[in-house]
Amino acid sequence: MKGINVMSIKMIAVDMDGTFLNDHNTYDHERFSKLFGYLKQRGIHFVAASGSQFQRLQLQFAPFKNDIDYISQNGSLVHCGEQLAFTAPIQIADYLDLLRKLEVNFAKNDLVMKTISGINYTYAEESLPAKYFEIIKRYYSSVKRVPSLKKLASLGDKDQLIKVGVTFAPNIDFEKASTKLRSLLPATLSSLNSGFSTQLVGTANIDKRTGIKYLQEKYQIRTDEIMTFGDNENDIGMLELTPYSFAMSNAAAKIKSKAANITSCDNNNSGVLETLEKVLMK
Repeated sequence: MKGINVMSIKMIAVDMDGTFLNDHNTYDHERFSKLFGYLKQRGIHFVAASGSQFQRLQLQFAPFKNDIDYISQNGSLVHCGEQLAFTAPIQIADYLDLLRKLEVNFAKNDLVMKTISGINYTYAEESLPAKYFEIIKRYYSSVKRVPSLKKLASLGDKDQLIKVGVTFAPNIDFEKASTKLRSLLPATLSSLNSGFSTQLVGTANIDKRTGIKYLQEKYQIRTDEIMTFGDNENDIGMLELTPYSFAMSNAAAKIKSKAANITSCDNNNSGVLETLEKVLMK
């Protein structure tokens, strides 16, 4: 572990799935509660930075939800406690064009499911088989079924469309399919691997790093005053941001190469909490 000026740390940003959360979608609440009390005492901001939904993150941190900052939908939404602070919605024309391209360029069996996330809900079509809808509910707590994803273009001020989730079938070469998907995107959209054979498509040049930068400006925090933790491609931006970045020991070699440090424990053994306790509370 590279030397960290403990007293200079003012922000900690953690990815959730595969990083802060174990494979059972939870974490050691008692252990975190003690650590979080210490962070509050020190005035250190704790940021949950995820590709998934704000509502889900708030449920996971229910006892502390108003004292945490949230970067959700891979940076397209930033909340400070309950308050929505930043949005990067997809333009409707881009959204409809993307749905058309997915339909034209991929066989129906290539795609297991598509989800559309807004500020208020994540949407899936009514025709989606129940087993896949259950998977969606694991990662999104506020979910609605709709007759057609195309009709979401007419939501108006009821919601803003933020992210399109494209999940490929297990038998599909994910890297090849992802490359093809990205080649179809206009300059105004970009895509990030969010794990689980899923690409999340949203506004270009927006990611977890831009979410952190928004919070940096708000709280006047330098990059060398931040610790970041991640395990996947959508974490690379924030891992490269600071000299105090940590890839999880369960991360792929590519992700580990982007971080300054590697945790000694994986996500199933509280790797984030273990590291923070050692670094900050020694």
